[in-house]
Amino acid sequence: MDMVDIGEGRVMPGSGQAEYTIKYRAIIWKPFRGETVDAIVTSVKPTGIFTLAGPLSVFIARKNIPSDIKWEPNTVPPQYTDHADQVIEKGTSLRLKILGVKPDVAAINAIGTIKEDFLGPL
Repeated sequence: MDMVDIGEGRVMPGSGQAEYTIKYRAIIWKPFRGETVDAIVTSVKPTGIFTLAGPLSVFIARKNIPSDIKWEPNTVPPQYTDHADQVIEKGTSLRLKILGVKPDVAAINAIGTIKEDFLGPL
């Protein structure tokens, strides 16, 4: 956020509170259903993959991961892999599609998928 201008203050009659007009610039983002984003994997679990796309936390459930990519708990670190060229572990960059968004007061959470063409590890 960048404050452009802070106007002169005005004392509110009867309360002693001050009121200011402030002009500012801010970069904002409102994710929407169907949007494709790049994210970083924060953890992998048997139930799915947890990622971060900037301030957006996205969970990719097991049913939204392609069937050829299997959970491998015995590898170090645990990962999802197709035993060829695709490995998904903590720190992997993924391209995913947002299926739903749940805004909250403190954070923005979403569910996503990599079960479509051109989605998955980058």
